[in-house]
Order: sequence, then structure tokens, then C-alpha cells
Amino acid sequence: MTTRVNGRSMTEPAASPLVLSVVLGFVAVAVGLLARRTLDGSRGFGGDAATISSIMHSPFSASDLGLGSYSVIADFYQWLGLADAPTTASVFGAVLGAAVLGCVLIRIHGINGGTLPLLLALLVPVLVGVYEAAYAKEVLISLGMLVVVLLPVNWFGELLVLTTLVVLGAEFRTYWFIVAVVYVVLRICLVRGMLRTPGRVVGAVAVLGVLTGIAVWIGTGNPADAFRYEVNDTAARQNDTGSLITRYIDLPEPVGGIVNTTLTSLLFIAPLPMLLKASPYYLVIGILFAVLWISLVRAAARSREVTTTGPTDDRLLHRFVALPLAFLVVQGLFEPDWGSALRHLTPLLPLLVGAVDLVARRSTDPPGPVAPSDTLTPRSASRPGKTTMTTQTPTPSAGRNVLATYLGHLRRWWWFLVIGLVIGLVIGGLLGWGASALMATKYTATAQLYVGTAGATSSSDAYNGAMLSQKQVGSYVEMAKSPTLANRVIDDLDLDKSTGDVQGMITPAARKDTVIIEMHAVSGNADLSRDVANSAATQLKDMVRDLNQQTAPNGRSTAPQLAVLTEATSPSSPSSPNTRQNVMAGAVLCLVLGALAAVVRGLTDRRITTTERIREIIDAPVVGTVSTTEALAEKHTLDFAAAPVAATEQFRELRTNLRFLDVANPPTVIAVTGGVAGEGKSTIAANLALALADDGESVCLVDADLRDPSVADYLSGNLQSAVGLSTALAGDADIDDIIQQTATPGLGVVTSGTVPPNPAELLGSRRFRDLLTELGEKFDHVILDASPSLPVTDGALVASAADGVLLTVRHNSTTTDRLTSTEGNLSAVNSRILGTVFTLVPEARGKYGASKYGYGYGYGATAPSATSTAGDTH
Repeated sequence: MTTRVNGRSMTEPAASPLVLSVVLGFVAVAVGLLARRTLDGSRGFGGDAATISSIMHSPFSASDLGLGSYSVIADFYQWLGLADAPTTASVFGAVLGAAVLGCVLIRIHGINGGTLPLLLALLVPVLVGVYEAAYAKEVLISLGMLVVVLLPVNWFGELLVLTTLVVLGAEFRTYWFIVAVVYVVLRICLVRGMLRTPGRVVGAVAVLGVLTGIAVWIGTGNPADAFRYEVNDTAARQNDTGSLITRYIDLPEPVGGIVNTTLTSLLFIAPLPMLLKASPYYLVIGILFAVLWISLVRAAARSREVTTTGPTDDRLLHRFVALPLAFLVVQGLFEPDWGSALRHLTPLLPLLVGAVDLVARRSTDPPGPVAPSDTLTPRSASRPGKTTMTTQTPTPSAGRNVLATYLGHLRRWWWFLVIGLVIGLVIGGLLGWGASALMATKYTATAQLYVGTAGATSSSDAYNGAMLSQKQVGSYVEMAKSPTLANRVIDDLDLDKSTGDVQGMITPAARKDTVIIEMHAVSGNADLSRDVANSAATQLKDMVRDLNQQTAPNGRSTAPQLAVLTEATSPSSPSSPNTRQNVMAGAVLCLVLGALAAVVRGLTDRRITTTERIREIIDAPVVGTVSTTEALAEKHTLDFAAAPVAATEQFRELRTNLRFLDVANPPTVIAVTGGVAGEGKSTIAANLALALADDGESVCLVDADLRDPSVADYLSGNLQSAVGLSTALAGDADIDDIIQQTATPGLGVVTSGTVPPNPAELLGSRRFRDLLTELGEKFDHVILDASPSLPVTDGALVASAADGVLLTVRHNSTTTDRLTSTEGNLSAVNSRILGTVFTLVPEARGKYGASKYGYGYGYGATAPSATSTAGDTH
């Protein structure tokens, strides 16, 4: 859906950020599953899974095997229990990547900026699904990005961002140290406004590319091209058809490496060489890079074009811009291949979506609402010496600490956790026990083999033999996985099983820096597991002996031999299922579901419970917070001459704040309204008038709610409602005839008069404005009790005729979408919102929460729910 604002188009979200993130997350996971099925074992996640599995079962470290950062990945997937489950791990990767995108969408309150952010938001789940499900290494980066997105945007949060990057560098890949440094530099440049044009951004990328190349040369003693060769394993990788040219310009080192590194970064932004590629795949990759990086460069250049709603918005935008840009610089240093570069970039794509949307949204936000030509001009605009203050529709605060918000949801809806815990301990435990009862019973038996060499005549020979034995352990483990061993076990035990079944029963393993091989056998029979483990150990020993004899000269081998160290015994208890573990898992699962239910309830609960939520929607101060007393619950008004109570002090504070809203241009005629009935607007209007009169000022309280008047009832006394505002507007009485004096010195009241059949026409008339002008000349303050703004137009008409309007917001009742619609209705007629009053706060609700503000004539007790807009899920 597209709307026009000041001649510009702006796309509105079709759903709340939570719904949007869930939908796009499902898209990412679905694409990931499809991508996983199309990958063979030689590439993609299947290959990564095989590498991880080999590390897990190898006696050597990943660095000894030449697998570098895979050691951290192997430990990570071992901790998850997914080392031997590539399909499950691929789903996990897609879910984690989708979670990063979802958190970004929730934090920026959806996609509102326009066509480009929407296009990126639809493109990113596809790329996340393909690459996060296909490659294991990017999952760790996504985990770091998830932390980065959730962190607050204050100085402590930025320190944690740098800590996250440093941890990635220390535990995963060293280039993240460089990313951290470049990130700091770019953040400083953005804060100081040094990147105001795309040319400056590209220039900054070039300069940082040069400095990074120099730093690599100084730090390693090698030019940047040598570093590129090192991190990309072989020269063959450089010459791949999808790679960039290794050397663009043949210059002496280290100048050549620095120039080529810088050019690589710039060609990632505008990948012109891709147009010369014959491969359609790399042509598409080049186009994707152009769209992604050019969008990011434009976002960086436009991040300071408009005034934002607060410093937190700027800091979050700068984070989302600086981190992908820093990664762009480092990409040019270490990755010459566009396809691999796009894969490495995938975890950062959600940040790019957030940056582009925040900039596009602000660029389309108007500086203030423009009243249509047929709307009424505010009364203050026509008064000499008065200037009009128009309200500004704020961009929802994107800089909120989402993690703290979620914890707040858990604290508010804590009983979901209690229910989840109870259900988890009872039903979840029973489900876990039932699942264990349904699972097939498995027994695991283990036999151990010793790998050693004989014939050592000296300590040097013994040491060399021990080292040789350790190196041979990995080969012997691979032999134990072969079909040959399985067939020998079948023949030895005369088993009626296939080779694949027996291979599945046997799991060989070796511990690092030892010469011990363990042969694990798993089956549904304890004795069979024992026999298979012992037979596998014996047959492996014989296989090694036979092979060594066949390959040795004269049949005499000095290679390490195997000996059975420990024979397997029949296990006394099953290894699977683990009933205790399943019961605990069922309980924990229900507890997690309870926490998830609490968070979802908090995200979908649009009721306003804090003043911060009000400020996110209304660009005006919260001028008062009013609780209640028994007097308010029963009579709706307070005795300001009596002993002070909490509520009277709150109204005195409201009176003081109102005076300091605009000292140079103080409002005289003030309307009080709310979105719907029951938000306390009549009570606020009456008691504000009493508080002003109590301070010695002349005040006129006007009941401008011509559909369901209540001022006469609230103030009681001898007030007459037969003659009042409607009478004067109909031309049947003068202004002096309808002003009634009250027992409170300085307080006059104009009641509503008889209920007319056409209240909107009367309140929108020129006579009503002239009447307010006369009252403004007679009194220091004129307080208007207006109708609610959503059910009918009366409230907006009264607000447009006043100098300003106070908007009541009821605690735990007014919703964010209702408040947004109310603000929109008032802004449409160019009303000046002076501030908001938070009513019925929970400190002393008493009977007030149950009091009735019935609106029977014309618009009922409630208004229809307004359409949700962006930012209403938090």
C-alpha cells in the first residue's frame, strides 16, 4: 500500500513488524530447505558437514589438518549436537539468519521507507535461505550479528559491539579484527558528518582500502595480494572464472597489492567486470552486488540529510551503515570471488535492510502535517502576535534496546512463565516420559584398541614410534568406517544383516593426542552390541596386520600395529532413550514456550502502559500523569481548598507544566479531548479549570461535548444545562447570558445547552470561533471539554478552533494504533497538540478504573479499532 506525503510516495507495511518478520523468516527457511535438497555432498553445507564430522572424529586438531577456522565451527556444532546432522544444521542456519532479519524489522518497526527497502526486504530472505542453509561458516557470523542488532545504542552497547567483533576475530577469523578497526573509523566519520555525498563514501572506502593494505603489509611483512593468496588457500582459487583478476595493475610491491585491494573494494560497489563474464550465475551475482552496495553507499551519504527524532535513531542508523561498509573494505582485502563474497556478506544483509529503510523513511517524512486546502485554520494562527506550532508525526524510535524490551515483556507477563513451568513439570515431563517409552531401546558397547610400534632400542626410537602411532590413528579410524570391516564382522558373527546396517552400528573414534581407538557398537540388544564391538576391534586389528604385511618388503612391517586394550562387556542399561534427559527437555521446552508466549503477548499488546510509548507516537511532551482518589471515583472533581492529596498535587503539576509549554506564546483557549470515551477527558478538563481558578486566575470551563455533556453533572451545584453553548451557537442567546458562576471564585462555566441535531455543523461554524475569541478576551483561560476525536469529527473541530489541545491517554486501555489515529485526525485539521495527560495510572486506581463514561447519543461507548500502523508492535 502506497500513500502520498508532500508529493512523495511512501510504502506502508501490510502487517505489523512481528508478522512481517515471521512471514519473511518462513520464506528464508523454506528457501533454505529447497536449496539444501539441491546441493550435493561436494559443495555447500554438505561439504562443510563432512569436514566438521572429520574434525570431530579425528585425533588431530583442525589446524593440524589445515582446516583453520573450522575448529571453532566444529566445536560449535558439536555443542549443538548437529555435527552429524547436516539437514538439521541447515535448517538451524536458515532460522538463525531469518532471526537476524526479524530482529532488524522489529527494531526499525517494519518496512516503511519505499520501494527499495521493500525490494531488499524481499530479496534478503532468499539469499539468507540459500547461503545460511548451504554453508556452516556464515552461521557463526549470523550469531554475532544477532547480538549486534539486539544491543543498545548507548556507549556501553557500542563497546559490546566491538567486543563481539573482537570475539569473532579471536575465535573465528582474524579479519574481524580489521573490521572492528574500520568500523570505529567509519562511525567517527558518520557522527562528524564527513560522509555527506556518495562520492565521499566511495572515497572513504578507497582511503580505508589503502590504509588497510598498508596495515597488512606492515603487520605481516607481505603485500596485500600475498595475504589474499593465504586466506584463499591456493592460487587456483584466484584464477576461477568467477573471481576478480588477481592483479589489475602490475606495480612493485607492496604498492601493487595495496592498489589491487582498493580496486577490489570499489569493484564490489560497481562490479563492471561481471558484465564481461559469460556465466549467467556470476552476472546475477554482479547485479546483486551493485544493488546491495550502491544502496548502502547512498544510505551512508543520506544518513545526515534530515533531522531525526533523537540521537538514538542516528546511532542505530550509523551502526547499520558502518558495519557492512567496514566489511566491504575488508572484503576487498581477502576475498577476490564475487560468489564467495556475497556468501560472506549474507549475515550482514539484514543490517543493510535496516539502514536503507531508516534513511528512506526519514527522507519521506514531512517536517510537519500539511493541512488540506479545505481544512480550518487554527484559531491561534489568526490572532495577532500568535504563531502556530504544528505537530510533527514522529518516526518511531528505532534505537530502543529491544533486548530490554523483551525482558520487560517477560517481567510484565511473568505468569506465562509460571504456567509454562507448571505445564513443563507436569505435562512436559509426562510427554518426555511417554516419548522415551515409545522410542526404541538402544544399547552401546565399547571396545578399545591400542596403537603401538615394537622394536624400539632407544628413547629416540620410542619417541619416534609414539609420534608415528599418533599419526596412524586417523588412518585406522577411517579404515574402521569402511564396508570391508563391516563385511568381516558379518562373516565373523554370522549376522543376518546388510553391510550398511552393520556400518551404521559401528562408530569408531579416537581422542586427540592419544593412541587409543574406541569401537562403539549400538543396537537394540545388549549382547549383540557387545559382540559387534569386540568383533569390530578384532577384525580391525587383523585388517591392519594383513595390510601392513602386504605392503611391507619380505612381509615384515615396522608400521604401528593394533592390540585389543579393553574388551566390550554387555551394557547393563540402555544408552537411548535417556528418560531423565527427555523429561527435562520436555519441561524446558514448555518453559521456553511460556517465555515465547509472554514475549509474543507483549509484542502484540498495543495497550499503552508507559509514558515512553506515548512519546514515540506523539511529538509533544507528557505534561501530566493523573491517578485517582475516592473523590474522583465518586464525584469526578477535587476540592483544591481541602487538605492536599496525591491527585490534587498532580493537577497542580499539570497546571504548572501547562504554563511553561510556550512562555512566549501561551495558549489561552485549550481543548481537552481523547480518542474514545472513557479516557478521562471530562475529568481532566473540569479539574484543570478548578486548579487554574484555585491559583487566582479567571477561568471559563466550556462543555463543548454537544452529544453527551457531563460538565454540569461533574461540577453539580446549581448549574443549568437548558441554556448553554448550543443556545448561543443557534443565535438564541448572547455570550454573557450563558456564562454561569460557580462557588469557586474565578471559575465560570458554559454548559452544553440542549443537545442539538447537528453538533458538528455548530462547532465548525464561524460563530463558534467568534464565541471563543470573546471568551478569550474575558478570561485568562478557556478550557474546552471536547468530544472524543475518533467516533465523530466534533473533537477535531473543537481542537482546530482552540489555541491548543491536551490529549488524554488512559493507562492500559488506550492502544498505540488508537493514539496514532487520534493524532492523525488532529493533525489533519492542523491542531496544535500542546501535550498529553496520562490518566488512570495504576498507583491508585481505586474505583476509578470501573467508572463509566457512557456516550449513548450519536457514537456509542467505544469507537471502532483504528487500522494499525508501523511501529505499533512494541
